[in-house]
Amino acid sequence: MMYNARMQFRRAAFLLFFVTVCWCGMLAVHEFGHILAAWSSGAVVMQVVLLPVSYTVTANVQYPLFVYGAGAVVGTIVPLLLWLCVRQCCPKVAYLFRFFAGFCFVANGTYIGFDFSTAGPTDAGLLIEHGASRGILLLFGVLCLTSGLCLWNGESKHFFRYT
Repeated sequence: MMYNARMQFRRAAFLLFFVTVCWCGMLAVHEFGHILAAWSSGAVVMQVVLLPVSYTVTANVQYPLFVYGAGAVVGTIVPLLLWLCVRQCCPKVAYLFRFFAGFCFVANGTYIGFDFSTAGPTDAGLLIEHGASRGILLLFGVLCLTSGLCLWNGESKHFFRYT
């Protein structure tokens, strides 16, 4: 009986730790997308804040849709590519990276597609403020959320093994 309680505690502690790492990683990759887009378009990155929520302060943004949208796009593509690479070289731990990719899809899709603010300071608000279509943002959100749930499908067997 004590063994099961100890195993459940260890499993819960690992899951809490891992979800926290996924949150931090998702924020970092998302902001990396904004930074890359800003630098590549000639904007200046003035400040990046990561925790507990993240944002990037930029100046001289000539292509706001590109810079503000890149966080969610890069924030989903990079984790997906990372999982695909790890799946080839380290299949035993690939499930962790698949979960992370799914986490990034769900988080970014929810953030962009289901943020119903109409103007700043969120990415969706800034995108709408600069002319993005609410329908396109909603479509992005639905596609990302669906993709994230598909990536998560069947992953529980790795996290909840019964011994």
